[in-house]
Amino acid sequence: MKIGPPNGPDAAKVYGIQQKLGKRIENAKESERTTDSFEPSTRIRELKELKERLQSISEVRQELVERLREEIAAGTYKPDPERIAAGIREELGLDRR
Repeated sequence: MKIGPPNGPDAAKVYGIQQKLGKRIENAKESERTTDSFEPSTRIRELKELKERLQSISEVRQELVERLREEIAAGTYKPDPERIAAGIREELGLDRR
């Protein structure tokens, strides 16, 4: 026994069409996801390389430290007070030359 108009849509056909349409939409969404990509600009790659190089550089200049230790131990280290003061002024932004 059929309920509804005699020439109306068949429920099984409507359901089947909806299922096929839903799969097509899901497949379209999946193909969109796989095409997304990101390519960093040349500038970003250069900055990343510079950052990596900076991280590999030691903060302590070991050769300078060793040389100064030797000079101090030998009594030959003679710091220049003018040069030290100029460095402090420059560091603090007090250099008004």
